[in-house]
Amino acid sequence: MGEVLFHIILIVIMGLFFKESFAITSGRSADPIGPAGFPQGITIIIIVLLLISLFNALRKMKLNVQKEDAFKLNSTYYGILISIVLFIILNELISFTLASVVFCFALFFLLGQKKYLRMLFNSIIVAVVFTFVFGNILTVPLPRGLGVIKELSYFLY
Repeated sequence: MGEVLFHIILIVIMGLFFKESFAITSGRSADPIGPAGFPQGITIIIIVLLLISLFNALRKMKLNVQKEDAFKLNSTYYGILISIVLFIILNELISFTLASVVFCFALFFLLGQKKYLRMLFNSIIVAVVFTFVFGNILTVPLPRGLGVIKELSYFLY
């Protein structure tokens, strides 16, 4: 029942976002879509996907397929939670890039990957790509770390 209620709340919130998107005005009359077109399109897609998910949740509820305990959590859940907290703490100490490498490696490990060299390589690639996209392209100020790490981060972003 909680899943159905959550879906309904999200659909109502998306409906409010859709309603508010009509307040976005355009200075040009020649543009048929306007600046409100993108948020409206994304909101419609979200609402359609939520309706599909709501239908599946209702069908599961009718068939009583869900017999698992919703509050039973395993060690992977706690590991991911601890990894997120460590990522937040390490961001200021060792920079966003190195903290992202550690975080991605921890997530790969917790999710059951066994090839450590591949995990390390993928973690480095993910961290560098995110740093490049957010630090250089989108110019988001990312944490640079302390000391020597701060000086080295200027070469990357």
